[in-house]
Amino acid sequence: MKTEACPAKNSELNELFNKYGTDKDRNGYAGLYYGILRTQRNDVLKVLEIGIGTMIPGVQSSMVGYSLPGYKPGGSLRAWRDWFPNAEIHGIDIQPDCMFTEERITTHLCDTGDTGAVLKIIKEIDNPKFDLIVDDGLHSPESQLSVLLNFWPCVRSGGIYVVEDISRV
Repeated sequence: MKTEACPAKNSELNELFNKYGTDKDRNGYAGLYYGILRTQRNDVLKVLEIGIGTMIPGVQSSMVGYSLPGYKPGGSLRAWRDWFPNAEIHGIDIQPDCMFTEERITTHLCDTGDTGAVLKIIKEIDNPKFDLIVDDGLHSPESQLSVLLNFWPCVRSGGIYVVEDISRV
């Protein structure tokens, strides 16, 4: 698959992430996603994002202080829904303020590092094979590895698995 190294700023995807108050454009991810996914917009049918973006101050991965004005939990889920016109969007988070249901968006309360809890959630999802999985949950190497091991089997053949905010150890 051919991708652009530096896609044009202000793409529709950048605008959607900003519209919903996420930090994905500011952190440089919107342009990368656009470069990788722009030719697949109509083909992506199922997306999972791990880490919905709590607004509870002081908890791990809180968006307080990182989000744009007007943000509410699930901003990137809404952007994915608008960007992928045929996709069913799922989000998983451990914080209860992140739970909501909207058109083509379903959220799940789950500790994604707990294999038993993950298996329970996967059983609840009809056809749990995803075209795109984004790990934007806890940003520690240990957590990211655990989540990868738990969710890698849920990536459809030819699908994409992305880990955001990888830190040096």
